[in-house]
Amino acid sequence: MFKKQYLAIASALILTTTLIPTSSQAATGTKNLQAKYNNIKVIYNGAAVPTTIEPFIVNGTTYIPLRMMADVFSKDVAWDGTKYTITVKDKPNSQHANELAARDAQIRSLQNTIDSLNKEISDLKNSKKNNNNDDDDIQDALDDLEDDLNSDYDDYKDLKWSISLSGDEDDVDVEIEINLDKYQDEFDDLDDDGDVEALVEDIIKDIWDDKDFEDADITGEIIDSDTDDTIYEFEGDASDEDINFDV
Repeated sequence: MFKKQYLAIASALILTTTLIPTSSQAATGTKNLQAKYNNIKVIYNGAAVPTTIEPFIVNGTTYIPLRMMADVFSKDVAWDGTKYTITVKDKPNSQHANELAARDAQIRSLQNTIDSLNKEISDLKNSKKNNNNDDDDIQDALDDLEDDLNSDYDDYKDLKWSISLSGDEDDVDVEIEINLDKYQDEFDDLDDDGDVEALVEDIIKDIWDDKDFEDADITGEIIDSDTDDTIYEFEGDASDEDINFDV
């Protein structure tokens, strides 16, 4: 019993500076303490925590080894005897580290996927914008060409003609309107003389002369604006500049 009390006092003396709260300005020193052992056990999740140093009681306070509980909570404890400092750090957990590494890899993969999708979206937006700009440019060129054709042919052979264009750089649709209720006889005379076909040929050639539509295949019709009836249908093949009529 005397030996155990002696050990208790010795242990208490060693732990005095770390277990008994003191201010940072307190002087170091030595105290004689009476430690009481009573076969104290620490139970964690229903199991006794093993230790080589038995917990004890001083002045109603139970002291247990820090390293003993550090193992319970997966902590590393280091004692610096020169600085009288105890350092407590988390123990590395290989399973936890592997899980974190796997999650980090998954996050990086997802981020790469997000970045890739964002780039695709950006490329599609830019492509759509460029296509819209190209479409706008073609439409502007088509509108300008339509104005030029109407300026050149709206009074062809002293009759009133109206020319409309639609399409793109590959295919152009031409609609030529004339009011036969007003110009039936004059139109028939022009048709007999081949001037109607000549008008169509001149319009098609003017379209091909435009650099934006030099490779465009052309389809079109001559319409009676009074009845909306189709009088002529025609087409032009840009590859051989062949023009055909279907009355």
